[in-house]
Amino acid sequence: MLHKRSRLIAAPIAAVALTLTVVGCQAAAAGSSLSGGAERSGKATQATAPCLVGATTLVGDLDGDGHPDKIANPGHTGTKMTIQWGAADGSFGGKQAVSKLLGAKKGEVASAAVADFQNDGTLDMVVNLVEPSGGDDASTARVAEYRPGPLKRANLSSADSRHSDIGDHGEVQQLRVADYGDDAYPDLAILNNPGDGQLDRDVRLSQRDSGPGKYDYELMQKYGEYGSTAEPPAMPSDGWAQFYKPCA
Repeated sequence: MLHKRSRLIAAPIAAVALTLTVVGCQAAAAGSSLSGGAERSGKATQATAPCLVGATTLVGDLDGDGHPDKIANPGHTGTKMTIQWGAADGSFGGKQAVSKLLGAKKGEVASAAVADFQNDGTLDMVVNLVEPSGGDDASTARVAEYRPGPLKRANLSSADSRHSDIGDHGEVQQLRVADYGDDAYPDLAILNNPGDGQLDRDVRLSQRDSGPGKYDYELMQKYGEYGSTAEPPAMPSDGWAQFYKPCA
């Protein structure tokens, strides 16, 4: 990875207006219920279109059973994410830590980002598991994957998982949904520690049928930012709001 000291702050990109059918979702805290469904493409026949409860909770079908689930992402960092699986009666189960579902080992940092990255009506997940080195050299991720939905409840695995290079360019500290491409495909912002005291904002832009792409130098120059542990780069905090409306 290039260790460049210039700071390149991307200008805000106008959010894409998406037409979303929001059905049966109550704007309430964890433990509330919702019912109903909307026809969707993909592997499930019935599901609720994703919507937001507040700024940090996304409600949508993550496991493909046709019942909306609740994904909470405190601080938008992707490191403290929890899931409450939805039931047929519209209720939600107890909170389950994504780090535990992913099988994070002691000392590892688990990061995740959830969105419909391919804009095909199915929620997907990007995951990264890494044990920070604690020194100047960055550690390589033990697990770094893009997991198209639907995901299995037991371990958040996907039948179509593929390796992501986000863990090959440093230690991922945060994963956030962003809108850099000015299109219908959610993108990925990565708070990355490449070593030597740097702390950069890396980006991966999504495309149809592929989800978040690979590292691209030109896109990094356009949308990324080079920082340090003393002066960290700015990170997006409204990625979900760019693509999903509040629950009605």
